[in-house]
Amino acid sequence: MSMPRQNIRPHDERRDERNIARLGIISVQSRIDDTLRNWTAEFSIEGRPYRVECAAPYGRPHGIDTDLILAIQTLFIRTGCPEHNWLHTTAYELRGVAGLPDNGRTYQRLKDSLKRLWGTGFMVAEGWFDPQRGRRVWSSDSLRYIERVRHHELDREPEELPGLDPSSTLSIRLGEQLADSIRARHVQVLDGQLLYQLEQPPARALYRLLEAHRTDAGGQRRLLLEVGLQDWRLACGIQSERPEIVRRALQPAHDELRATGYLRDVQIQGRGKAQVLSYHFTEDDAPDQALVELLIGVGVSRATAVLLATEHGEAVETAVAFVRHRQAAGQVKNPGGLVVDYLRQPAKYVLPERLHSAPVDEATRKVRALQAIQVAEQQAEKAVKQERQRLAALPPAEQFSALRGSLKVLLRPLGKEAWAGLERLCLSGQLSALDVREEAARAMGRLELQSYLDDLQAQIADAAPD
Repeated sequence: MSMPRQNIRPHDERRDERNIARLGIISVQSRIDDTLRNWTAEFSIEGRPYRVECAAPYGRPHGIDTDLILAIQTLFIRTGCPEHNWLHTTAYELRGVAGLPDNGRTYQRLKDSLKRLWGTGFMVAEGWFDPQRGRRVWSSDSLRYIERVRHHELDREPEELPGLDPSSTLSIRLGEQLADSIRARHVQVLDGQLLYQLEQPPARALYRLLEAHRTDAGGQRRLLLEVGLQDWRLACGIQSERPEIVRRALQPAHDELRATGYLRDVQIQGRGKAQVLSYHFTEDDAPDQALVELLIGVGVSRATAVLLATEHGEAVETAVAFVRHRQAAGQVKNPGGLVVDYLRQPAKYVLPERLHSAPVDEATRKVRALQAIQVAEQQAEKAVKQERQRLAALPPAEQFSALRGSLKVLLRPLGKEAWAGLERLCLSGQLSALDVREEAARAMGRLELQSYLDDLQAQIADAAPD
């Protein structure tokens, strides 16, 4: 049965660390053998070898786990990739970014998915690219998607994921290597519009995997990807070795990706386990990928971005600069629509003088892709600053009410008496709830939270009424 997708915002792109996306740890299948707890996969795609050993006490990640890990990474980037690697959010927000329906069953599935992702550890011996060194790393290393998960329901004692509802607060600490690689911008941009159109989890998981493997070391996306059936089976996390079952497992996802126009064709050649799959992608004219990423960064779907980049070439840069200029002035409600209209009807708009520029040289062109990836981080930083300004302007009682959930998560070790004292001081304006939250977050990042809590408790005790 199709999953309702009405909650995803199709104009928002999703961000995904490319190393882990390539490893095939999350199976593209919706249902797998629940008894599978340990496995090793060795495969090669486009001449690049991969070797991964995994342990998953709660079962191998699969199904909606792809949607959830994309949502976690996207939210982490939107919050500015904090050095402490913690993402503070709510079950409702995480569900929304994952594009899952808002009902009780979803929150139970979300809980189960978080446990699988948190429980899964893996050892990568081959296949990890270090973006800071600019080369593959051959030494073995142990990694995790998620180091810790904290869950708290307001006005209840904290428990370990007892059950989630929309108001539940979540704190998720990303694995160190995953967070570092995201900060180094070794990420791919996934098309929110396409994810919206794909109804089934296997199609969304296969789209993510194809994007990771079709992109070469220089950031160019291949129009043809050829993979051996048995290598691809392991990359997709399909358990059966029988070729006919592997093809049958992939067929519905192939059909969906063809129907949306992402794939032009999928061809299978050879016999038995020696079969080879050829994925033909639809971007026949292969426009400058950096221009495509720029357009996606302001909310244009990938299909439309390809068309616009093909038709308008370097004019895309001017159009995106114009839209960002208008966004800075707070004059844009639909940036994707504005950039499309600007490119198709430029005579309607007056371009600010400072945006006129000479054609860029080849060296500048080579860094466009990196600049396009930086757009989301810059916008996230701006959004964080705007939100802080909004909170800072609130009266003390309203500010405390708005931050109560995140304070409960950060200051969980405080006893009830100290919490009551903190609430009294914040409501009276003697303490700023916003300052307390930020100081606690910084202390957590420096691994000095207990010292900060001791100082805060002493401050609360000193201010207690006689």
